[in-house]
Amino acid sequence: MDNIDKSQFEYEGKDLKAAQNINRPSMSYLQDAFRRIKKNKPAMFSFWLLVILILMSVIGPIISFKLYGHVYDKQNLAIQYQTTIISNQRCIKLSSNSVFNYKKYNSNLRKTELTFKGISLKNQSGRISFMIGDQSEEGYQGDKKDYKLEVKINSDDNWDAIIKKLNDEANKILKDDPDFRGVTFKKSGSKLTIESAGEKKFNSKYWFGTDQFGRDLFTRLWEGGRISFLIAFISVIITIIFGVVYGGVSGYVGGRVDTIMMRIIEILMIVPDLLYIILLFQVMRPGFKPIIIVLALTSWMGIARLVRGEVLRLKSSEYVVAARILGASPSRIIFKHLIPNTMGPIIVNMTMMIPHMIFVEAFLSFFGLGIPAPQASWGTLISDGSRIFYQYPHLLLVPGIALSLTMLGFNIFGDGLRDALDPKLRT
Repeated sequence: MDNIDKSQFEYEGKDLKAAQNINRPSMSYLQDAFRRIKKNKPAMFSFWLLVILILMSVIGPIISFKLYGHVYDKQNLAIQYQTTIISNQRCIKLSSNSVFNYKKYNSNLRKTELTFKGISLKNQSGRISFMIGDQSEEGYQGDKKDYKLEVKINSDDNWDAIIKKLNDEANKILKDDPDFRGVTFKKSGSKLTIESAGEKKFNSKYWFGTDQFGRDLFTRLWEGGRISFLIAFISVIITIIFGVVYGGVSGYVGGRVDTIMMRIIEILMIVPDLLYIILLFQVMRPGFKPIIIVLALTSWMGIARLVRGEVLRLKSSEYVVAARILGASPSRIIFKHLIPNTMGPIIVNMTMMIPHMIFVEAFLSFFGLGIPAPQASWGTLISDGSRIFYQYPHLLLVPGIALSLTMLGFNIFGDGLRDALDPKLRT
């Protein structure tokens, strides 16, 4: 046994020295949370989307004012209902008809094309007339001119003859006045199509179009974003401050005080928020400050219950007991030791509350309980656009998309923030 060469053997056990080495650098709780949220691509995309929306709400009205002098309340009825893509095509409207029947009538958004489906001749003489121009139906197409196109139809005319008469009359008007720009009549099967000629281009002055009063929608969208975000942020801050103080005191003091304070919250939460809102607006006129008061008064109870639960969980911790033994006052223990250690759930809840506040404000504005005219929030813009959605859908879609992106962004970012702040999910 003494003749065995130890160099022929290798140690296969644990390397205790290597096992004691730290394989990754130490970092604080916030540094670790920041590292994890950066790896969450949906959360980071939502974060930058929200940054863009908030930034545009701040500088958007400034940009439009510097470039074109637009302000959110400036009216010009001569340019109402413009869209992002404008056209100098003229609107068309059937004025009189005693020649053919049709089952269905469709027009496009700008009334620049008519389609009659299920058409059939009456086999009798009569007249067909169309009003062609900017005043034939609602809409703005550039200049203000109107033309009447009318032809006389004989009882023995077939569809080919009728279409030829209509196109000949359109060409005659175009020859007399080139500003007419032309109208084309086509028949395919049982469908008659009338389309006006013209060009389409991007609306370089009113990027998102104009509303029913000729106000720039781009300016009003971002002005409304300012108001919506401002209302949400101020309401959330007030809610967080009051809810944290109330819940912190209730959870730390405990006993009968905690029981009474929690019963008060339970009584208040029984009543639906909408009823509080209606009652509050009976004594206050709709406006910026009343909406903030309403949102704050109806939202603090959830934060208070959350903080109270966290404080109950933490108040028996060693560092709290040590602070109490060293003579720290209850207020110092609550605000120096307990509340900072509940900031994770509070921050996540605050992130989720912001879209809720924006949505409630939009809901109130939609029913006329929000920001009074001529000011605008996203809720008032959606309310105005919903009334004329079929004629001018951009007035609803533009603020609706902005509101939807904001809600989606805050919810996805809030989910990512919750995962990043949860130490149990550390990898």
